[in-house]
Amino acid sequence: MVNFGEAIKRPFQDFKKLGIGALMYMVPLVNIITMFFASGYGLECAKTAMKKKSKLPEWADWGNLWIRGFLTFLISIIYFLPLVLLSVLFVGPLILKMMGGILSSNPETFIEGLGSAGSTLAFLGLFALLIAYVLPMAIMFFVEKWNFGDAFKLGDIFKKAFTSKYFVAWIILIVYAMVVGWIIALLAAATTITVIIPLILMGFWNMILTITSMTIFGEVYSEIK
Repeated sequence: MVNFGEAIKRPFQDFKKLGIGALMYMVPLVNIITMFFASGYGLECAKTAMKKKSKLPEWADWGNLWIRGFLTFLISIIYFLPLVLLSVLFVGPLILKMMGGILSSNPETFIEGLGSAGSTLAFLGLFALLIAYVLPMAIMFFVEKWNFGDAFKLGDIFKKAFTSKYFVAWIILIVYAMVVGWIIALLAAATTITVIIPLILMGFWNMILTITSMTIFGEVYSEIK
């Protein structure tokens, strides 16, 4: 059974390890590169969680951390690519149709385009939600053997993703991320007189969420047969 309480507390086992990860997210522009180290470390947290090891992994083998973090980014890009293509194919023409209705002073064309846009955006929104739901499980398939191709075993991924245990974990993490995000946002807003403190807070929020989410998904993955 997934221990959500322990997963939430896990980032705070070692503030040095947490701080290193938070630093990877803090520096603007530089974090475009360094965040892949933090992402790779999160994957190590998932890997150890699969083995029921609660201790935070060491920051070691930095090259592999970065490569695996970058590969996870590529997996995400590939999963969202169909959504981007569908958006270009369907939303673009609808916008042109609506603009045509405005320029030609033809309200019927504009209203027709607006109605089509609403249904299209609803479909694309649901498709985006489906991808966001399945993606963490796909990443767990990659983590198990560090095999890039395993992240695209859609049949096996869907089989594990569409289970009550995974669904509950996904919902809990969404709520957890929102609650912690609101707290961090309030603290950041209260300290906007300085630039550094909000950056520090966001860095820690990103790393805390990374460790907790990867721990939970790693445990869920190992428990779903």
